[in-house]
Amino acid sequence: MKILLSSLSLHSENGTGTAQRTRYLARYLSRSGAECSVATIEDGDLARELRDAGIPVYATGHIRAPYHIPFIDFPRLSRLVAEADAVHILGYWNLLSVAVAWLARKHCRPYVLSGAGEFAALDQRSVVKRMFHRLFGERMIDGAVAIVAITGLEKRQISARLGIAPDRILVLPNGVEISGSAPTHRRNEEPGAILFMGRLATIKGPDLLLEAFANVADRFPDVRLILAGPDGGMLAGLKRRCGALRLSQRVSFPGFMGEAARDAAYADALLVAVPSRDEAMSLVALEAGAHAKPVLITERCGLEDIEGLGAGRVAPATVEGLTAALGQLLSEREKLGAAGANMRAYVAAHYSWPEIVRQLLQFFGDHMPPARVDTTVDGAQ
Repeated sequence: MKILLSSLSLHSENGTGTAQRTRYLARYLSRSGAECSVATIEDGDLARELRDAGIPVYATGHIRAPYHIPFIDFPRLSRLVAEADAVHILGYWNLLSVAVAWLARKHCRPYVLSGAGEFAALDQRSVVKRMFHRLFGERMIDGAVAIVAITGLEKRQISARLGIAPDRILVLPNGVEISGSAPTHRRNEEPGAILFMGRLATIKGPDLLLEAFANVADRFPDVRLILAGPDGGMLAGLKRRCGALRLSQRVSFPGFMGEAARDAAYADALLVAVPSRDEAMSLVALEAGAHAKPVLITERCGLEDIEGLGAGRVAPATVEGLTAALGQLLSEREKLGAAGANMRAYVAAHYSWPEIVRQLLQFFGDHMPPARVDTTVDGAQ
């Protein structure tokens, strides 16, 4: 089976979790025996990695004013869609998704559309977003054989928000790579850090975590806070707030971390915090689990099961809620190793990429038309 993926970005620093999701889907589709190719607007290190693995990547290039406007070579993109048996579109608010969906309909190729949490923006009072949805989005949604949700909660939200029947929504969670042996948890008596990994943006909640840390800092003077990730508009304000709280010596901002640095940060952490105000499903929490780290997440991260499994805490997305959960986790530091092991077992059992890819291929196989129809767009060869 030939699968085309489309995504806004394949740049690990500029892209969001969708870039990593596209990367892993492409790798594991290829490993499963499928022929996979990728179309993206923004080239980058993840695109180079896929090309090195023998997976073709077409990057359109773009200008940003203020949104990504791709330089689409329509004959080339048309060929990619026509040669595919099925298409998986990742991302909603971009013109490449619009073009790929249109070409898939022209070529009678089944496609699924993953908003990856982006449908929530339909609730905003944005004239631009409302126009995009009316002009392009509604047709994209109507033409898809399924809308992809990351969690059961997002499935219910999509159904209510878009008025789509639940049987048209396919749940395909994020996944993570699990190594053969479990990492060793740090010794409880060693100083350690609470790790935040993600964009320093309002939706990710680093400001909530900073305030919660300030509320417990005096009780746990040996614990540091690491706010790692690229600036999403909050860095200067967070640094000023650290100064006002007199925590500049205990809070660090290392910026974007490459994969090796990220792995080292996970290994060194006491626990990983995901204080998001709204997130379809936290890939960072899954990565923490792969490194056998317990997690503190909000109730809006799509992984509410972890608390009942003894793998971490689920808190309201408020300073008060995070303060209480953080204080409890740190006061029971001797239990963090076992909680990390529970988190790793949970992630390994439910979020492996081979199983996710198997489900996607089975879905496409069930929805493949009896015979491929060649309806090549004029100008494409």
